[in-house]
Amino acid sequence: MRQTQRTGDNSVNIQGDVVNFGVSYRDAREIAKDVFEENIVKFTEVAREIASERAHELTDKLISSLPIEALESLKDPDVQRSLFFAQQEFACSGEKDLGELLVKLLADRMQSTERNVKTLALGEALRTAPKLTSRHFAALSVLMVCIQTKLGVDSVERLHRALSQVLSPLAKEFQITRADVAYLEYAGCLSSTALTTNLGDAFQNAYAGLFTTGFMEEWISEGSRNALMPLTQKCLRDPKMIQLPTLSKEEIRKLAEQKALKAHRQEIERLMGIGLMAAGEIEREISEIDEDLADFPNRYNASSLVNCQLTAVGTTLAYTNLKRVVGDYFDAELDIWVY
Repeated sequence: MRQTQRTGDNSVNIQGDVVNFGVSYRDAREIAKDVFEENIVKFTEVAREIASERAHELTDKLISSLPIEALESLKDPDVQRSLFFAQQEFACSGEKDLGELLVKLLADRMQSTERNVKTLALGEALRTAPKLTSRHFAALSVLMVCIQTKLGVDSVERLHRALSQVLSPLAKEFQITRADVAYLEYAGCLSSTALTTNLGDAFQNAYAGLFTTGFMEEWISEGSRNALMPLTQKCLRDPKMIQLPTLSKEEIRKLAEQKALKAHRQEIERLMGIGLMAAGEIEREISEIDEDLADFPNRYNASSLVNCQLTAVGTTLAYTNLKRVVGDYFDAELDIWVY
């Protein structure tokens, strides 16, 4: 059928049976507020006013932090359920830190469209977060930085600077008891392991190339010297010596699997152990970076965390809290750990 349109100045003509502009920021705020108002339990008038005010505060912070394309997720019943849970918890507690954490978790959830481990972990993390204290969040983030994260640095000075910016703010609140660790296991954030990983051992594994005094060229066996010398660099701690690249032990072992180096794997493994600083030396160096880290290695090694690893939910909470505490300095995506 022929259609005719007439238009005036400064007007926009749209022709067709269905027009859908998607969810606007204004629409999103109304949807999010309706989710709370239509589901909130009946408080007294004063309590209801406080609860609504807190829920709307959380809603406004969430919506303003999202790109417009993420607002479509508000049509998803699972997202609305997660949103109401977060609104309800913040409405009752009013705790600023919890509110910030819930906003970040929700923002990640609303931008995750696939149903996968990450989406499930974000949903579970939203339900778990209100059950934890700031001390618990700090402990989870500390474990993530020390065990699961390799900061992208290529010098001792940059590592010290990175630890001062990322680990020091967490170390201020780091105080964890055996009961706390047991509770975090019960909450599904941690799992026990038979392996004990002290702080010095963890950093020795992650930053082997930064915690070595190196070796001399003649210490490389003659049969491997020509093949391995191109792999070496000047030692960061002693310019008279050489060392393997500033990689983790795991990364160097993967490098040794390359076809040209496979025949020299044993020699590479041997060289990795030459000049490697002891765990105690590494811990002393970390404790001297700044005052917030002064006693941190001792407190960390004395905790039960040395026998723990993060679950997917624990990693999600640790990551989100770390982003909350240090901001954009930590710019990695959650997908690196949970996918």
